Amino acid sequence: LKKCLLCFECVFNSEFTAKYIISTKTFSSVCRSLLDFDFEKLCCISLSNLNVYACLVCGKYFQGRGMKSHAYTHSVQDSHHVFLNLDSKRFYCLPDNYQIIDQSLEDIVYVLNPAFVSEHIGNLDKSTKLSRAYDGTTYLPGIVGLNNIKANDYCNVVLQALSHVAPLRNYFLREENYRNIKRPPGDQMFLLVQRFGELLRKLWNPRNFKAHVSPHEMLQAVVLLSKKRFQITEQGLYQSKEDEQKKLMESEEFKGQ
Repeated sequence: LKKCLLCFECVFNSEFTAKYIISTKTFSSVCRSLLDFDFEKLCCISLSNLNVYACLVCGKYFQGRGMKSHAYTHSVQDSHHVFLNLDSKRFYCLPDNYQIIDQSLEDIVYVLNPAFVSEHIGNLDKSTKLSRAYDGTTYLPGIVGLNNIKANDYCNVVLQALSHVAPLRNYFLREENYRNIKRPPGDQMFLLVQRFGELLRKLWNPRNFKAHVSPHEMLQAVVLLSKKRFQITEQGLYQSKEDEQKKLMESEEFKGQ
């Protein structure tokens, strides 16, 4: 504890000492091996995507941080105290509800939203330096596995190929290239642009906690914007309405025979 400039005894007042002890314990409880920011940012209880916090002890997502919120309840019931707001990227201690500012947690923010500078991007194709994940696994940025959620391996191949088209990759690694593009009101297709950029930055992140990436959010955007024509639960090519009707008629004829 640092000596107070005014008086020594004010450093040891109960409120200051309690916060210092709590902060020390909370940092040691953060479990990076359980953190996974590849999935949809939804509260695991309310399934809401508004004001979502990640518990840095168990990795689960909870909504809010007020006294009646799911995050607050979780902090009291499970004694998990460190939370990250997934939107503002600020850390908080619950249930005391104060902001935590500490450089030792900045690696978590980087994994949530990797950032690249022009110099780094220019050296991607030249670098052969291996990175080490939190579990000790070594990997080469850009050459990492994409999880097969169910039957999306056909889509993973396409995403891996696109991630190595240098002009396309370099454009999407800098979020500022497309963040402020003007688009018509109600435009939903921009969600696909956002998710693709996020996936590329995770694939090329040299500071990942694990040596594989889940394309879950990207694929969910594909399912949504294709109006469920492309699925992650079944393999196959795109089918038009005419193809679907033809298959339906063939099946009915087969049943009639």
